[in-house]
Amino acid sequence: MSDDHGPPTVRWYKSTLLISGLVLIALGAGNWITGIIRMREHEAIVMAPAPAGRGDARPHARRRGSSQEEVEIARGRMDFYHVVASGGRLMTLAGAVLLTFALARRLRPQAKRNRR
Repeated sequence: MSDDHGPPTVRWYKSTLLISGLVLIALGAGNWITGIIRMREHEAIVMAPAPAGRGDARPHARRRGSSQEEVEIARGRMDFYHVVASGGRLMTLAGAVLLTFALARRLRPQAKRNRR
């Protein structure tokens, strides 16, 4: 749309930098939060005490601690979610940079117009 008295207005959703920045921030924040939450879950498994000996009175009862195999699997998943969280931080930072550039590009022409 254009105004008869002023310059044509630019729609915000047509700015590729702005949209890309917002999408990266949203996806990055989601990955960051998911990575941290899942990493803490698996960290609890790794930090759990070792299981008791096999001489229990109830051999089929669920053990409180984690077996060595469960600990190794949890460590592998912790590494994976650490990468997910790190990637989320990187995506969020990249999105913030793009968003900053988009806002600077969008606001700068208005400042030039207002000085004249």
